[in-house]
Amino acid sequence: MKTEDFQGLLESVREAKQILRGEKQAAREFVVEVPPDRSKGQTSYVICIQTDDPSLLIPRKIYEANYSHSGLVRVVDEAGAATLYPENFFIPIAFPKEVERVLAQVGD
Repeated sequence: MKTEDFQGLLESVREAKQILRGEKQAAREFVVEVPPDRSKGQTSYVICIQTDDPSLLIPRKIYEANYSHSGLVRVVDEAGAATLYPENFFIPIAFPKEVERVLAQVGD
């Protein structure tokens, strides 16, 4: 590493310490949005927005879904089969807990 690059890095670290201690205000900020954690097996609800077979998935219909780490969503399609579909076929939606409880009871 070049001496001038190292000195710049060292100065940035010193400035960061001052900011963390509250001695100095940050010159700029950035926000990182973290997508909701969709742990494997976590059940949620999605709306279908596209399909490759309209007889199996109905656009604008709400489905109960489980996400996988592979970028696929498991839903029970119109044939009654639990099938994996691409995540971009759906938009995740959130309901209040009371609504989710009623939806879970209706589905049984």
